[in-house]
Amino acid sequence: MIRIAIADDDPKEISILKEFYQDLGKEIHEKLHVISFTSGIELLNTYDYSYDLICLDIDMPEKNGIQIAKEIRKLDHQVLMIFVTNMAQMAIKGYEVQALDFIVKPINYYSFAMKIRNAINMIHIQESKNLVIGTPTGMQKISTDELYYVEVQGHYLYFHTISGVFKQKGALKKLENELVGLPFKRCNQCYLINLKHVDCVDKDEIKIGGDWLRISRPQKKEFLQSLANYMGGISL
Repeated sequence: MIRIAIADDDPKEISILKEFYQDLGKEIHEKLHVISFTSGIELLNTYDYSYDLICLDIDMPEKNGIQIAKEIRKLDHQVLMIFVTNMAQMAIKGYEVQALDFIVKPINYYSFAMKIRNAINMIHIQESKNLVIGTPTGMQKISTDELYYVEVQGHYLYFHTISGVFKQKGALKKLENELVGLPFKRCNQCYLINLKHVDCVDKDEIKIGGDWLRISRPQKKEFLQSLANYMGGISL
């Protein structure tokens, strides 16, 4: 599932974009979960890093789309951005925030679909990352897609994967920073979880890769919210 945020102060434009995303999702057999905001401020105030793509109208009150994008970039360097605007001359400013593209109003479905297909292809490329782990006899390359969770014990990290458990000296915080932009979240101070592989939540525990791990009370609310966002807004 791909999570997309739309920020536009015109309800009619939001409706058109939602319909286009729905049609495109059916065409490419991809689940596109679209969340709309009637202002960039609303998007910024509730930003939670769960979006794969953000579509920003440039001409909005209070703060325009370019200003909002600059604020988001301070928080998130990975998310893809596309500007939707009737001011094509303003779109050049999008390069200041590493915008992927821009769509000119009135929106044409063919142009929209072409640009969003390209964005979706890029999202799929960014969905995983390879980690190289040192082993007693050499090295092991692990895709984050195959990683259930990482456990820290003392100065060592234990990578629990589909292929088994691998041990390497390291710091969990450093690894966490390397995985920014991917669906990893701590459920407590000892475990960094791949939200993609969470099978079950039962009170203060989660099941992942066949193991039951405890969710700490201080991190429970934030962890469950991140999991809900990743799974498409379900209530946990």
